[in-house]
Amino acid sequence: MRPIEMTRPTMNQMPLMGASATRLEPMLVRLPPELAARLRRLARATRIRQSDYLREAVSDLLAKYGDTSPIRESTSP
Repeated sequence: MRPIEMTRPTMNQMPLMGASATRLEPMLVRLPPELAARLRRLARATRIRQSDYLREAVSDLLAKYGDTSPIRESTSP
């Protein structure tokens, strides 16, 4: 599976990050082949970067569950 390229947008392409964000944290995202293909097709059709869609999805997910949710850590027996 090919990782999705996470590119560094210009400041006017970062509405979800706020004006104070100057750099992005690199992350490797692995998707099932079908989801990756669908995301690629969407990005090509709309001419919006895959990384922009992924940042939007993460932002929506955090808004749904709230930024203050406790971090789930595995507990050892």
